[in-house]
Amino acid sequence: MKKIIIQFVDSAKLLYCFFADFHFYVKHSLINPVITQDKSNAQIMLFMHALEKGMSFPSTRIFGEEKAVRLTRLLDKHIEQYGLNKVCFVAINILSEYLKAPCSTRNREVRNRICDFLERNKNSISYPPPIGGTKMISEPSSFDKKIIEEFYASRASVREYSDVPVTDDEIKQACRIASYTPSACNRQASRIHVFRDKNVMRKLLDNQLGAQGWCDNASILICVTVNCNYFGGNYERYQALIDGGLYAMNFVMGLHLNHIASCFKMFIRTPQREKEFKKIAKIPQCEIPVVLILGGHYKSGIVISPKSERFTLDELAGTDNC
Repeated sequence: MKKIIIQFVDSAKLLYCFFADFHFYVKHSLINPVITQDKSNAQIMLFMHALEKGMSFPSTRIFGEEKAVRLTRLLDKHIEQYGLNKVCFVAINILSEYLKAPCSTRNREVRNRICDFLERNKNSISYPPPIGGTKMISEPSSFDKKIIEEFYASRASVREYSDVPVTDDEIKQACRIASYTPSACNRQASRIHVFRDKNVMRKLLDNQLGAQGWCDNASILICVTVNCNYFGGNYERYQALIDGGLYAMNFVMGLHLNHIASCFKMFIRTPQREKEFKKIAKIPQCEIPVVLILGGHYKSGIVISPKSERFTLDELAGTDNC
């Protein structure tokens, strides 16, 4: 009987979490018709990516007429409401490149409409090389595979750090590495929040089940989040977490490249804890926390770390399928 009660309570909690996630997604994703600046950015990025992708195909099939028109409308509205930003700047240049492409629309009325838009925004068109459009890619030159594999293998979870502060410039360098991370339709919705104040770090860690005997050693705490305004539709319900996880991985390797030790700490995702966490961290409500990263510069000498043996897929073969 006790087992049945425990199972019922756990199922009820899971159902509560499900509806909390459902409410969050409906409220903050592109499903919600209320347009924010981030949602406007996302819509522009979706259409500009579609045009760039179409221009990269070897086929000479005419494409993109409807997408190009929609993009001009979105840009006009965005610039009027929020002003010109980097996203708009790139999108304008993509439209300019689209008109030059052999696969662009031949509809004279549509081309004139796009040309009129480009004329109004001609100061944003770069010459040369173009900011948007396509680029030529060939097989890269030979890498030293041994050195690269050694770099990846040399990264370990470290839980002891020196008192040397991690600088903003070091964080920016890690962000630059993470910026190369692939994302769904190139929306680049991942964000980082950096905390150095020990009191704030302690509150955030207490919210996430405590320091566990090692987190207080860190000189910096970083939360990787993803802006849900950039996603929409039932087919994208997991995409924010996927993109955020990929970004977090490359960000940590960026820290490693700059000789900054780090360790992941899982994000405890009950609705109430997440609400309290965002309040303490002052994270926007539209962002989904993905993972916490604690870090700092290496201590001099040797520190102890778990071996954390890695298994290949072949070695895991034979385990039960779900």
